[in-house]
Amino acid sequence: MTPIASTQARPRIVIIGAGFGGLSAAKQLVRAPFDVTVVDRHNYHLFQPLLYQVATAGLSPADIASPIRGILRRQKNAHVILAKVSGVDTVRKEVVAEGRRIPFDYLIVATGPSTLISGTIGRLTRRA
Repeated sequence: MTPIASTQARPRIVIIGAGFGGLSAAKQLVRAPFDVTVVDRHNYHLFQPLLYQVATAGLSPADIASPIRGILRRQKNAHVILAKVSGVDTVRKEVVAEGRRIPFDYLIVATGPSTLISGTIGRLTRRA
């Protein structure tokens, strides 16, 4: 795996996920003395509450999806990496994403919710 070189002297924050939580965290750090890296498997932020309006032809898909780099373009301490995260090495303090190792001093995991549906549609299985 290829490590991503670090030449910064400032602490590094890696945010996994560019949904509401990840982008909110990144924006709160706009003037903080950190280097912020946002890692997401998509290059866009999807505003899911309006997804039904796209399905019913009330809105265009472009109306509810915005490029992540565009959202953070004015934030000088933010960097966006398009990759699917496969793991976190807590000993080496690195995020593993598609053959790359992204070093961090602080890690924010904001991957969003997931629903576990088992068997029949409409029946949710609760994890213990």
